[in-house]
Amino acid sequence: MNLREAEPADASAIAELTLQLGYPVEADVMRDRLLALKLRHDHLVLVAVIDHAIGGWVHAHAAEALESGFRVEVVGLVVAERFRRRGVGRRLMEAAEKWAVAQGAPVLVVRSNVRRTESQVFYPSLGFAVNKTQTVYHKRLPRKDTSGPAG
Repeated sequence: MNLREAEPADASAIAELTLQLGYPVEADVMRDRLLALKLRHDHLVLVAVIDHAIGGWVHAHAAEALESGFRVEVVGLVVAERFRRRGVGRRLMEAAEKWAVAQGAPVLVVRSNVRRTESQVFYPSLGFAVNKTQTVYHKRLPRKDTSGPAG
């Protein structure tokens, strides 16, 4: 297994894995997202390459929150079903933690849907403790019109 930064050419494989999380996304949309994130130094996107295939990915984001200060949050982690229970998720999380330390973050945060029962064992095994439970609200916003002149 080799960990490396995600590249736009990985978009199709990353999109397939993202579907396993329940988030369908087209490969070209994923490619655009990867291109945008590569320009930002406050994001880390790594892939695990196993037997010449993308076996998993992790996305971490460093941010300053007014109420809680500077932190790094793992905003996405997925391992392909066929590669689970082989240490892939652990290696990806260790890399995210190492990056968080290098950013100077005092805390690494990860959120997980309560329906993902396997994560309720996985994250504590890595030293994470439940901090709180919450309800997440979601509101779709209208798309910004970028077709006409500003003004």
